Amino acid sequence: MLVHGAGPLSLPEPQEWRQALLTLGCQLAAVGPRRHEDWLVDAAAVLQFRTRDPRGWLPEAHTRWPERGRSSPYYPFDRLEPHHLDHHLELLTHEAAVELTALHWTAAPFGGPRPPGESGPVRRRRLWSAARTLLARFGPDAEYATNAEDLSGGTDPHWYRDGFSLSCFAGVDAQRDGYVCDFGILAVSDTEIGAFWNFFID
Repeated sequence: MLVHGAGPLSLPEPQEWRQALLTLGCQLAAVGPRRHEDWLVDAAAVLQFRTRDPRGWLPEAHTRWPERGRSSPYYPFDRLEPHHLDHHLELLTHEAAVELTALHWTAAPFGGPRPPGESGPVRRRRLWSAARTLLARFGPDAEYATNAEDLSGGTDPHWYRDGFSLSCFAGVDAQRDGYVCDFGILAVSDTEIGAFWNFFID
């Protein structure tokens, strides 16, 4: 496995951050303000698409889905409430959030367009750098969570390296459309919450 240094955690420029989204091939992203001590309340609002990016960095194409309508207003998710998130999210360290994001998009058929002739190690470094840039927006004291499940029962700090199960958030309509499972990361600062999600399509 490649070892990647932590590097400086500096606030990215808006264009750098948008480029990280493109590099990772993130299918769905949503960002909103944090207004409650219990950030699950704000995370639910973000995942119900009831918020806007406070900084205006997020391109609308990452949040808007044409299938979302009156009959399925939270598409591609079900209506996710705080109590649901409380039971189906796993907390992560910053290191784990970066590594899990980079590892997932290295292994999965996402990762944005690959430049011609790019080797596997080069792609991994590119994705790792993009994951750090994506999460750096939320600062050094951010909290992180994922819908991936720690199968080690808390005994292995690097549990995400050896495979995991997923608590899928995709709604019935999305599953009917072939979105059989999903994987995502939540990043939480004192002022903002970001959700970054990809879907496995049958």
